[in-house]
Amino acid sequence: MPPSAFEHWYAAQPAYEAGDHARAYEIASAGLADWPDNPVLNYQLACFATLSGDEEAGLRHLRIALAGDERTRGWAAEDDDLAAILDRV
Repeated sequence: MPPSAFEHWYAAQPAYEAGDHARAYEIASAGLADWPDNPVLNYQLACFATLSGDEEAGLRHLRIALAGDERTRGWAAEDDDLAAILDRV
């Protein structure tokens, strides 16, 4: 059994906290091989991508998250990590 989607973004958390958002994205995106439509993983990837300056990837991941889990809409509304893209969702 592959690692859970949570384990992928959890492994990226130290890079995120260190401000290395591109590295956080790289680490967490490995989970897409097994969990391409996981809403929470895609939400985290949206944050990491947006903060690293890849707003198009951020939008792509956020749209997957929003389609898969209604809770992500509320999270996004209050998440400064996604401020640069929220007006385009």
